[in-house]
Amino acid sequence: MSAPAEVSPGQPAAVPPFKLMAQIAAYRTSQCIRVLVELGIPALLEQGARPVAELAIATGTQPQPLDRVLNHLVNEDVIGRDDQGRYTALPVTAYLAPEHPQSLRNWVACELDPLLWRSWESLTDQLRCGTTAFDLTHGSAFFDWHAQDSAAQKRFDDQMNGASRGIGAVVVRELDFAPGTTLMDVGGGNGSFLAQLLEKNPGTEGLLFELPRSIEAYDPQFEQMRQQNRADIAKGSFFETVPGGADIYLFSRVFHDFNDDAARIILNNTKRALAGNERLFLIDMMANDANAGARGSSQDIFMLTQLGGRERTAEEFSHLLAETGFETLSVTPTASPVSILEFRAAD
Repeated sequence: MSAPAEVSPGQPAAVPPFKLMAQIAAYRTSQCIRVLVELGIPALLEQGARPVAELAIATGTQPQPLDRVLNHLVNEDVIGRDDQGRYTALPVTAYLAPEHPQSLRNWVACELDPLLWRSWESLTDQLRCGTTAFDLTHGSAFFDWHAQDSAAQKRFDDQMNGASRGIGAVVVRELDFAPGTTLMDVGGGNGSFLAQLLEKNPGTEGLLFELPRSIEAYDPQFEQMRQQNRADIAKGSFFETVPGGADIYLFSRVFHDFNDDAARIILNNTKRALAGNERLFLIDMMANDANAGARGSSQDIFMLTQLGGRERTAEEFSHLLAETGFETLSVTPTASPVSILEFRAAD
């Protein structure tokens, strides 16, 4: 065993890589947050300060280990503690409660569920063989699995609905359409984004094009639009065909789910459906936006492991569109993480 290296007089001692150490251990906090949400503790703390004994009774847990988990979340500034030792809500705690309009509760429940969590164990194998980590772990592709697993589908829908509500509220401000315009949301999930657009643009009508779902439950506002005969549903796969007849085609956070080959299939099927005067909008994160940074690369790795997709720069999107006979008209940043890219069929 070699002796430790000597430090010369006046030479500063080596500093451990504290940021790296925190990054390695970050999963511990993630799992404590999952437990906090699973037990419903944020909502309890929003009602007032609670001693750990009371929280343990309310959640059916043991006080001593619960206290240790909550203590860590105090140190991570997720919850607070008063001078009487009771746990309290901080301003950020509200975002983990279901009642908050921008609640992250459903995101926690979906992303930290074992279904997605375990996929990361296969990342090394994915880098070696090219098959998506989710597929390697579960023996099925992401959307195929969710089509057969109603509980997983509901977690995913709830998470996407929350994201669509938050992002959509910002994006719809930038999209104005004349009365009589027909909008098609291609791969639009449960219809929440399309419903917001129809609400913002009176006199328009909408068509939601989506796969058959294991849970036939749609956004309440979208269902209201259907009852008013302003919206309808067409079921199918955009890998097989895309319906024609719309004036506006919307692709909200669709293409990042797929690799370039799959994206080309969707775009080619879309082009075959067009008459020539339609406007098309691609709503997605642009990986080269100034505010993307680590958040953008983190999302890119998530898409890699779970769906085999990727985040793209505006230039990469434009190149992909040009390859399939489209031209980019404009790219508009928004106050959300996504931008709006308008395109059309090239002459």
